[in-house]
Amino acid sequence: MMITAIPMKDQHIANHFSRADEMLFIDEQGQVKGRFANPALTEGCEGKKQLVSMILANGADRVIVRNIGQQLLSKLLSQQLSVFHAKNGRTAIEYFASSHLADCEPFTEASQGRPSINNIAKKATGGCCNHEHNHDHDHQHAHGEEDCHNQSDSGTHKRCCESKSKLANETTTMKRCCNKKHSLIAH
Repeated sequence: MMITAIPMKDQHIANHFSRADEMLFIDEQGQVKGRFANPALTEGCEGKKQLVSMILANGADRVIVRNIGQQLLSKLLSQQLSVFHAKNGRTAIEYFASSHLADCEPFTEASQGRPSINNIAKKATGGCCNHEHNHDHDHQHAHGEEDCHNQSDSGTHKRCCESKSKLANETTTMKRCCNKKHSLIAH
């Protein structure tokens, strides 16, 4: 059974994938298999991860998009999902049940998505990174330094990038999230 995930807003395909109100899942007969609120609307970067997880958990084989950012498109493609660009947001949902989508362009490379101005700004200020690293690092700040890795006022985790240099038995790290040098004692 082939499952297609479609981002929806007001009973039509959403113009922007991560800003859809909900994600609709249909089978090859056009029957609705599920309809879920979009976690990316309220959870930022973590919500986008949850959105990809939700698509996979509901067994989707392909995703229909109107506009999508390069980073999120890359994540969908890396999960072996087929991604198709719907040229018209008013296309009947039943059309996307078909195994052959003649009016849709297949997206096979992340570069087919839109560059994200927000992502560029986040990288410049040390926000969400474009590379993977463990933010659940085990360390303590040395004598009285505040932990710049606390959750923000909104409760979301702020990410940072680190470049380390050894000084005696401590590691000094410049955090881009707060532009402070921290002496970290590794466990």
